[in-house]
Amino acid sequence: MDFKQENQQTRIFVWSWPRSLSTVFAKFLSCIDDVQLWHEPYIQSFYSNAMPKVDEADNQPVTKFYLKTHHAMENLHNQPHEFSDSSLLPISLFTYPFIKSKLEEEEPGKKYIFIKDIAPAIMDHYEFLPNQVPTRHTFLIRHPYRFLTSRKRLYMKNTNYQGRPEDFDMHEMSSNIQRRQYERDSMYTLWKYVQESGRDPNPIIIDAEDVSNHPEKVLPQYFAQLGIPFHVKYLTWDSSLDPIKKWKGSKEQVAINYKNGYFGRALDSCCFEGSPQPTPTREDVTPDIIKMAEFILPGYDEMYEKRVKPE
Repeated sequence: MDFKQENQQTRIFVWSWPRSLSTVFAKFLSCIDDVQLWHEPYIQSFYSNAMPKVDEADNQPVTKFYLKTHHAMENLHNQPHEFSDSSLLPISLFTYPFIKSKLEEEEPGKKYIFIKDIAPAIMDHYEFLPNQVPTRHTFLIRHPYRFLTSRKRLYMKNTNYQGRPEDFDMHEMSSNIQRRQYERDSMYTLWKYVQESGRDPNPIIIDAEDVSNHPEKVLPQYFAQLGIPFHVKYLTWDSSLDPIKKWKGSKEQVAINYKNGYFGRALDSCCFEGSPQPTPTREDVTPDIIKMAEFILPGYDEMYEKRVKPE
């Protein structure tokens, strides 16, 4: 159970799966009055701990891409880049105990602390969530066929894959560390945990397509449930990288993922662009997506029914 003293800042988590429009959502949040935004501190802690354990001889394309990205982050600290002069922190600091400690600190001059992160990163590490400070948990869900297909496209691009999409098995071409992320539904499990543990009896759920297509309907409700004033001006924001430079998170992670295209469009965004394409069906996706989604779809369907609706 969290405790709140007068004028104490609320820590508001936004949990998602990768490729769920969460980085666009993070940029939107960072332009809200009186907000400090933390970007993926737990997933960076997860990879800082996990990547040294990956076999360097693993020849799977996705594993090689992750190792290359991890080494690029480690080697970036002496090189100038877009985020050299920013509030972002060195990658070497990111451990689970460090993040817990930092999130329990107050942010001078701010009213709200938003933490955008990836749900698999906190699985088996719930003890490192902040304690004795006011906390809310919110969930940005997206249909598994959508976010898994988006991630697959990115992997094919960054591994220079030239073959047929159905022959690129994202599950088999990943290391065991990445595969385990999809062998249990961390979003649904975390959603249940925060309710049953009393950390947040009423967590808020919003859907990425609803936010993207109907921000003017969904976001005022989301803010109202959090007790934060909403203004129409929030629906557009600064397209430059200046808001990002005020983030807290791993400097190297943001810089490298901006460079390799993982965050590019999101960090350059100025509004929610909308998603006109219908949700893919089972017939529209490749067998590897079907296999990876089977653990996630039941939880997604239950959470989707309880989301903030665009009404």
